[in-house]
Amino acid sequence: MKIRCKNCYRILNPNEEYCTSCGEHSVQMQKAMLTGDFGPDPVGKFKIGLGIFAIAGFIVCGILQVVFATLENKNNGGNGYTLLYCQSNSLFYSSIFASIITLIFFFKDLKKLNVKSTKSQWLGAGLVALFTIIIAILLSYLSKYTLLFPSYITKYLQSSSAVFFDLKDECIFKILVGTLLSSLCLEILMRKTLIDALDETMLGDKAIYIITVLVTTICEVAWVMALDIAIVALIINVIATGIYMYTNRNLIINLAMRALLVIIAIIILII
Repeated sequence: MKIRCKNCYRILNPNEEYCTSCGEHSVQMQKAMLTGDFGPDPVGKFKIGLGIFAIAGFIVCGILQVVFATLENKNNGGNGYTLLYCQSNSLFYSSIFASIITLIFFFKDLKKLNVKSTKSQWLGAGLVALFTIIIAILLSYLSKYTLLFPSYITKYLQSSSAVFFDLKDECIFKILVGTLLSSLCLEILMRKTLIDALDETMLGDKAIYIITVLVTTICEVAWVMALDIAIVALIINVIATGIYMYTNRNLIINLAMRALLVIIAIIILII
């Protein structure tokens, strides 16, 4: 595991107890030099995160779609099923499953989330996050190819038939929870673990940035299986990856941005 300076976030060389760039003392490096333990394996954590995301987002979600399609078809007397019912329910339950597994495997990591960004980093990232929320919402009204939510979900939220809670059928609550939890899981399971793992390689920041943006966008689109969100998802991941890397690997801002984006967007659509 590579150890970074807590002040300038530069990767320290082996046995570099004092950062040669800013002079900051690294307690983590000092302990590693004494014990020979340089911490957990980021690559291993990425494999776990990828595995959880793949199982929840693809396997569990896919199985649930078949189950809900069969149930709706049966309840409709063999007259078929709707994407809205199948997708909203499968996303809801698969995101809950992913969240539970994430908490089990990454609870210690979440307790140690880095909040030691500088004031200027907090302010800059916060303003960029706010601007991103505004742009993403505006784009969802611009074109059918720049939606924040899949078209069938957007139409439902804007319709007069939308209800907040329905245990059996589709509802605003399931869409809210499913979209919110899946986006938060993406940040924890994919963006954080992928960047941390790539930090261990010889790749530069630009290469890490591009790889992370592409991988997270593909994963996000694949979970909901809707290409009409691809452009907005790409924009969000471009910004979110930049924020995480710019703020010394601070995931909190991204989690807050994701949560606010989903909540605000849904409120605007149902008003």
